Amino acid sequence: MLYLNDLPREYRVTGANLALAGAICLESQNHSPGVALAVRGNAGSAQNYHLNWTPTASGDNALWQPNQATEWGAAAVAILLVNRATPYRVVEAAVVGTGIDFWLSENSALTLQRQARLEVSGIRNGNDAAVTRRVREKLNQTTQSDHSQTTAYVIVVEFSRPVAEIRSR
Repeated sequence: MLYLNDLPREYRVTGANLALAGAICLESQNHSPGVALAVRGNAGSAQNYHLNWTPTASGDNALWQPNQATEWGAAAVAILLVNRATPYRVVEAAVVGTGIDFWLSENSALTLQRQARLEVSGIRNGNDAAVTRRVREKLNQTTQSDHSQTTAYVIVVEFSRPVAEIRSR
C-alpha cells in the first residue's frame, strides 16, 4: 500500500500539496482510494501497489492548473516509489535546466549527498505508447546532468489506469 499522505515528514507543507495534487489527478480519472497502481520497469521490483489518499473536498482543485497538478501528483507517487523500489530517498530539488527534478541519497537523514538523480513526469490520461515515449524523452533529458556520474532514474506516472514506469540508466 502506498499512501499519498505518508510522504516523509521532512517535506511538511510541500508534501501535503504533492499529496493533494496526486489525489486530484486520481479522482479526476474516477479512481477511489485503494486503486491498484501497476509498476513496471527496470529499476526496483515491478509489482502492483494499492494507492490510498485522503479524498479531496469540494473546491480543492480550484487553485490547481491541470498541468501543475499532474506534475506535482506524479512527484508524490514517484517519491513514494523511490522509497520502496530503490535504496534512495529524495534529498534536494534540482535546479531547473539540469535535466532532472530531484537529487537522491542513500543516507537516512536529509543531507546534500547527491548519490543519484530523479526525473519525474506525469500523464493525466494516456496510453502505453505515450508512457513509453515520455520515458524515452525523460531518459534522454537526464544526460544534461551526466557530469554527476550518478545513476539517473526516470519515473513516469500515468493516472488514468494508473501505471508507473521506473527506468534507470
